[in-house]
Amino acid sequence: MAAVIHNPLKSLGDQFYREAIEHCRNYNARLCAERSVRMPFLDSQTGVAQNNCYIWMEKRHRQPGQASGQMYTYPARCWRKKRRLHSPLDPQLRLTI
Repeated sequence: MAAVIHNPLKSLGDQFYREAIEHCRNYNARLCAERSVRMPFLDSQTGVAQNNCYIWMEKRHRQPGQASGQMYTYPARCWRKKRRLHSPLDPQLRLTI
């Protein structure tokens, strides 16, 4: 006697999945909007100053899935390091005479 395990999310259908993705997108958009106006904060676990990030994609970037089972795909976005602004008081940049 073999037991058959069904995926409960599959039985709910694609419409449920699309609505869940849309709710996640709306939540992430609100979260990013809130974080963008805040000052950098110190992460208590890592001790690193966190700042606004741009990892979330907009709805207009969404494209149809390319592989079977994919509903959406998003374009790749390269990470770029911000340029450091050197202040004239920076001890590493002082000229020694």
